[in-house]
Order: sequence, then C-alpha cells, then structure tokens
Amino acid sequence: MPNFVANNVVGIPVRTADTLVVLATYNEQGNIGLLLDHVLALPAQLDILVVDDSSTDGTTAIVTGRMASDPRIRLIVRPRKLGIGSAHKLGWVVARGGSYSRIVTLDADLSHDPGDLLKLIEALDAGADVAIGSRFIHGGKLDYRGWRLFLSRAANLLARIVLKMPLFEYTTSFRAGRLDRIPIGLVETLPSDGYGFFMTCAVRFVQSGVVVTEVPIYFRKRHSGRSKIAPLEILRGGFVLLYLAICRRPPKISTLRSPVGNCSSCGQPYLASTAPGRVRCLVCLHLTTQMRC
Repeated sequence: MPNFVANNVVGIPVRTADTLVVLATYNEQGNIGLLLDHVLALPAQLDILVVDDSSTDGTTAIVTGRMASDPRIRLIVRPRKLGIGSAHKLGWVVARGGSYSRIVTLDADLSHDPGDLLKLIEALDAGADVAIGSRFIHGGKLDYRGWRLFLSRAANLLARIVLKMPLFEYTTSFRAGRLDRIPIGLVETLPSDGYGFFMTCAVRFVQSGVVVTEVPIYFRKRHSGRSKIAPLEILRGGFVLLYLAICRRPPKISTLRSPVGNCSSCGQPYLASTAPGRVRCLVCLHLTTQMRC
C-alpha cells in the first residue's frame, strides 16, 4: 500500500509484519502512549494502526510523535466522530489492502490487557479462524461492579439466549481473525457504525461458518479518561439485538476489493461496498455511486 498524505490522513507505510493491531481512538491522551509501549514490547511481529476520530486532547500528537521513531506505527485521522464500528471496518479494509495475514482489534483505554493479545494469536495458530477475548467463559475476569457489571453480564447473556448461538461474549472489541479464512466483505459491509457493530459482527462470524473460539481475558477498568458509551448506544444495542433475533438469514456477502478505489470526496483508497454500485468511504463516510479505480 503506497504512502500518501491528503487532507487530514497520515500516510500508511508498507507493512513490516504479518499481523495488524487496530486501535480506534477518541480522546485517549492518558492511555495511548502507554498502550503503544505495551503492544510493541510484546514478543511478536506486529504493526499498529490507530484510527482516530479527530481527538481534541492531543491523542493524535502523541501517535504522530511515536510514528517518527517507529515504522511499525501508522495513523489515520478522520474528520470527525464517525463511530467505533466504522473505525473497525476501516481497520479491516486497511489490513486486507496491506496483505496482512491476521488482524487484532482491542480497546485503546487499557481495559484489555495487551498481554492477552498473544493468547488470541495463539488461538489462531491452533486452528481458529476468529478468536474472541471473553470475560464470561471459565477463566475470564472483569473489574466491573454494581450496575456496570449487571448491564454487561445481562446484555451478553440475553444475546446468547435470544440468538441461540454458542458464544458467551458478543459485545467486546477484543478479537483476532485470519484474513485468508474470513470472506472479503463479511466484516467490511456490516451496516452498523456504532457499538452495535460488535454484536452484529459476532453473529456474522457464526452464521458464515468460520471457526470461532473464545479465549478467557481479564477486563479491567479503563486506565484514564471517561467511557465513550452514551446511554443512547445502550438503547441502540437493544434494537440491534431485536433485529438480529428476527432476521436470522445467513449474511449475503457482497464482492469487495480492498481497497476498491479512491473516494471522490477525500481521495483516500479505503472504501467498502454498501450496495451494488454504491460505496461508502470509511475515512470520511462519503457515499458515492461510482468507483474510481
């Protein structure tokens, strides 16, 4: 994938490893530097992509400064808050376009232990197509108490009961996948751009027949800052679960090349199909009816 600098997007260099770690950020100044240190110190060959939705607290400055001294770090700054699900879809498109073998995604607030990242990779090496870091299987732990603990457990238990699928964890972002075993478009064409993306994605994995395994992890309270999950997102999650319960048809995977062309608005080659003849840019979310390849 060539280097480029256009608008507020920082160039993506050629990959240096087979695994891309994707971090979606918005105002994570107190966490991102420490997280980058932990991930890059792991005994594994990893590149890191930070997808930032125009943080206002200096997050991007920290990442940009680190990029100057470490070629394994790359950054895309989007023009505004476009949704965590959209950021993760962009990460998948970049991983495919960069010819990576594996992708790993996790939260940028240090609630996920970077050391557990190796467990997910080991699960892929052992034969899984997708590995999900789970708080709710045997060996999993979480620091939540009170209302947050009840809400988290109840949401995932309800999803397991309603969807009748063999998973205990539906809402986490801590996942790893083998890109050669996951159909192109399975993740990139998901309709949700918010937190509902994670539940919908888990359902698609199971419906498509890829081998999914859950790995126990320790989920901690965020290291610094405040949660970005708005009460409205909880309500939206309920509607997403209802939709998934009613619409049980296996996903219809559209053909997607990655990257498929250049956005006519921001010029970046990170596009995902939304319908036949229509593409949505995952950098600026511009929707167009034509692709310029």
